[in-house]
Amino acid sequence: MTILMYHKVYLESPSIWWVTVDDFYRQMLELKHKKIVYLDEYNPSDPEHVVITFDGVYKNVLDYAAPILSEFNYPFELFVTSDYIGIDNFFDTSEPQAQFANFQELEILVKNNGRLQWHTKSHCDLTNEEIPVNFVEELEVPHNLEKIDPTGFKWFAYPYGKFNERLIDQVKLKFEGAVSCHQGNDHDLYRLNRITVTNETTFKKATITVIIPSYNYGSFLVEAIESVLRQTRMPDEILISDDASTDDTSEIAKFYQATYPNLIKININENNLGVVKHFNKAVSLTKSDYITFLGADNRFRSDFIEKTSLILDTYSDVAIAYSDFALFGKRAKLVYDSFPQDKRGLIKNEKFFIINFPEFNHVSKQTLLNDGNFIHGSSMFRRQAFDEVSGYFEKPNVPEDYDLFRRIVKAGWNAKKAPFPLLEYRQHSKYQANVQLGSFNELQFYKKLLAQSQSNLEQLQIYLQHNEAELEKAQKKIIEKEKIITEMENSNFLKMRKTWLKLIQLLGIKFKQ
Repeated sequence: MTILMYHKVYLESPSIWWVTVDDFYRQMLELKHKKIVYLDEYNPSDPEHVVITFDGVYKNVLDYAAPILSEFNYPFELFVTSDYIGIDNFFDTSEPQAQFANFQELEILVKNNGRLQWHTKSHCDLTNEEIPVNFVEELEVPHNLEKIDPTGFKWFAYPYGKFNERLIDQVKLKFEGAVSCHQGNDHDLYRLNRITVTNETTFKKATITVIIPSYNYGSFLVEAIESVLRQTRMPDEILISDDASTDDTSEIAKFYQATYPNLIKININENNLGVVKHFNKAVSLTKSDYITFLGADNRFRSDFIEKTSLILDTYSDVAIAYSDFALFGKRAKLVYDSFPQDKRGLIKNEKFFIINFPEFNHVSKQTLLNDGNFIHGSSMFRRQAFDEVSGYFEKPNVPEDYDLFRRIVKAGWNAKKAPFPLLEYRQHSKYQANVQLGSFNELQFYKKLLAQSQSNLEQLQIYLQHNEAELEKAQKKIIEKEKIITEMENSNFLKMRKTWLKLIQLLGIKFKQ
C-alpha cells in the first residue's frame, strides 16, 4: 500500500522536489512487480497496490515522466492548481524556474493514462484560521477543467499536506477521498499519506550482483565492464575477479574500482584457481540476492539486467532467468552454422548471429535434466538456490554452469526465458582479427588512464604551487622575526638588563616569589 508523490522530473535535480529522468526510470522499473492503480481502485490494505501522483502539474511531467509511464503502461494522478495552469513558478523564490502545464498539455497527459484531480484554486494553506478562506472558491473545480477529464476530480490533495477537522468536513462534501504527505495515515480515505519521492528513493525487491571473471582477457575486459555500466537497471555491486592473470586485467580492474568506488569491487587471486573454485570464491565475496556472471570477453545488451531481474522479481518459483544470445566475432558464423537449424535465428548486419533457445516448460525441463543444456552461463540466478545446491561442482566432461542449473531445477526450482537476445557472446581465438577490436578498446582504456593521470598531475602541480607560495610567505615571516630578535639583542635595554642580572648575582640578592 503505497501512494507516491512527485513534483518535477527532469534531466537534473537542483532540489529534493526534482527527480532525474534516470532515477525516475529506475523507480518505475522497480515497481514492475507491483500493481499500479488509480486512486479510485486503490485498496490501502493491499500491499501490492501503488498509486503514482504528481502535484502542480509541471510541464516537465509531460516532457520526461509521461513517455516513461507510457512505456510501462502505468496510470497516474495529476493534482492540479488552477491558478498555476500555463504560468511558471515565479512565486517560489527558493526553487529554480519551472513551467506549469497549460490546458492543451493537460489534455495530452489525460490521453496518456493521466487522471486530473484537485489541488485547490490558489494552493493556499486552508488550515490557517488567521487568514479568511473562501472554501467554496478553493474547492470548486472549474468547468473547463472538468471537460478535459470527465472521469477525474474525485480526489483532493491538501496544500502543504496540512488539514484539520474543519477542512476535512468541507472536503467530504465534494470529494471521495483526500491525500496528505505526512500528517495522515494509511487507512482513512480522507487522510491518506503519500511518500515524497526523491532521487534516493528505491522500490527494488532484491539486490543484484554482476561478477566479471577474467583470466588473461584484459584486451576484452573494458567492453565487458562498459556494457554493465550502460544497463537500464544498474546492479548494486560489480565484482571484477582476476584469476591470477599475467596481462593487464588487474590494472584495468583497479582503474574502474577507483572510478566507481561505491559500485565496483575487485578480487585478485594470487594463484590461478581454475573456473569452479574461482567462481565459487567470487560468489562468496558478494552479498546480493540475484547473481549473474559475465565473461570478460562477452557483453550484456543494455537491458539484460532489467529483463532478467524482472523475471526473478515477478515469479517467486523461478530461480534462473535466461535468454537467447547473439554470437559475434570472426568465428561467429562458423559457430552459428554448427547449431541445429531450429536454433538458428536472425542474422543482423552480418555481424550478430542469433541463437534461439526453447521456453522453459515440461518438455524442455526434461531436456535440461537428461539430454543437454540450453541455459547459458550468464543467466541470472537466485543466491538462495545457489546456496541450496552448494554452488558450482567440479565434474569431468560436464560444463560447470550446466551442472549448476540442472541441480537447481532438480531441487524444485523453475527457470524462465526473457525476451530478446540479451547476451552478446564473443567467438574468438587469440590468433584472430577479432583481437584487434579488443586491442582498440584496450588502447582507449589506456588513453582514459593517461588523461586521468594528466589531470591528477595538473592538480598536484597546482597544489605544489600553492604550497610553495605558502612556504615563501612563512620564510618571509621567519626572516622578519629573526630581524626583530637581532634588533632586540643589540638594543640598550637588553644590554642594561644583562648587566643588572649579573650585578644581582654578584651581590647574592634573592627576590621573594
